[in-house]
Amino acid sequence: MKFSFLLLIIFAFDGFAQEKTSTSIQEEIYKEYKSNGVDQAISKYRQHKKNAAHELTQAELNLVAYRIMNEDKDLDAAGKIFKLNMEEYPQAANPYDSYGDYLVEKGNEKEAKEYFQKSAALSKNSQDEWEKKTLYPNTTSKLAKLDRKHKQMDFLLGDWNIDATAYQDGKETIKMKIKDKIQFDEDTNSIFIHHFNEQNEPDGIRIITYDALDDEFDVAYFHSDRLRGIEVSRMKMKTIGDNQFEFMDSFTTGDGEEMQLKHEIKKVSDSKMDWVILEQNDNNEWQRVYAMNMTK
Repeated sequence: MKFSFLLLIIFAFDGFAQEKTSTSIQEEIYKEYKSNGVDQAISKYRQHKKNAAHELTQAELNLVAYRIMNEDKDLDAAGKIFKLNMEEYPQAANPYDSYGDYLVEKGNEKEAKEYFQKSAALSKNSQDEWEKKTLYPNTTSKLAKLDRKHKQMDFLLGDWNIDATAYQDGKETIKMKIKDKIQFDEDTNSIFIHHFNEQNEPDGIRIITYDALDDEFDVAYFHSDRLRGIEVSRMKMKTIGDNQFEFMDSFTTGDGEEMQLKHEIKKVSDSKMDWVILEQNDNNEWQRVYAMNMTK
């Protein structure tokens, strides 16, 4: 968590009501750390807690810890402040999430997951609106990223030559030779699929990004020639066998009708894939409407 972003979180958490007294105590504790080390800084915090009318909130302790971690690069000292925060506020979700950030920074992702899970369990149904609506989605996203859920579709990446066949009522109608260029964008944690027609001209872009809260992928498609805006759908993924995957693709038509397509994908090898798309007929039976034999 970046220092500037953390400031926004703290302001949101405390309703922009930072009292001068608490700010000065926070600064005193940080200065004590700079002068005499983290143990003396913790002692100063305990003195203030015992004697002062105002004690640091868990958000303010967090700020001290993140400042030590991000500015001073002192992970051991930051860890002690993060741990103190969990001890002082055991029912608050944010300190566990922050300790998870600290463990990720240390390279201990396995243990970090335990603290993110603890934070998510506390914040999911919290009475505190900030914990429920802001912290919970953020923590859930961190867990998904550690589990690489946003990269479940990495097997799709590459430049593909595609023999495509369209079907109607179970019969072949059109055959095409097209191409897809599928890339993962690290900046947005999204898959970009660039479609090309038989003349190797751009034929639309599909963007797929993982939604950790709903455990599904959000899909956006747009075509520059058709001017129909952005078409959106939701795609649920599951493994159905060895190198075989199923996507349930849900969307709303222009007439407002809820529809589903089923995608069945078989990874034959690193350079070959079969992709079949099915829809339900009037008897609610799945029948293929499109099939692709894909090679790199």
